[in-house]
Order: sequence, then structure tokens, then C-alpha cells
Amino acid sequence: MPCIKPPQPEKVKELKEESFIREGKGKLRVVIESENERLETTISGSLKSVDEIAEMLGVEAKEGKIETVVDGVKFRMKRGKLELEFENGDKMRIEKA
Repeated sequence: MPCIKPPQPEKVKELKEESFIREGKGKLRVVIESENERLETTISGSLKSVDEIAEMLGVEAKEGKIETVVDGVKFRMKRGKLELEFENGDKMRIEKA
């Protein structure tokens, strides 16, 4: 079993969607949904691996997936797709285009 670092809330608060993206080849679709609005865009780059994001969040990936709540944000991730759901109901999805 790998050694898991304890969550650091001050570190998680500073995370932005760019924190989960690696520059380079590939295209990602970013979808942000709120109660009244839906924004969608495509950007260059690729998602960091499930293990890298699990380490950033201070959680353990199980069977190549993350399903956890960190600092009020619900994270669901599998290879090539990351979903975040915020306390106010807004959702953000980053996935391969």
C-alpha cells in the first residue's frame, strides 16, 4: 500500500482547473455547468494521471478511479475524465476531446 500524504486544505484551495492539466499534445473539452448557464470550450493539453491527481488531493486512487470529497468539492475521476461538483451545485467536467 502506498504512503498517502495527509490532505492539506490550504493547498487544495489554491487549485484551479489548470492544476489538473498537463501542457502538451492533445485536446481537452472543459464544460462548466451552473443552474442557469453552460459554458464549453476546448483547450490544448492532457489530463494528469489519476495517481498524480490523487497525490495532489491527498487521497488514494482505487482501481484507477477517484471518488472523494475534498474541502467541500466532490471529485470523480477515471482515466481521461475528471468531474468536479461544488457545494453551490456548479459542475465542471474536463475530458478528452
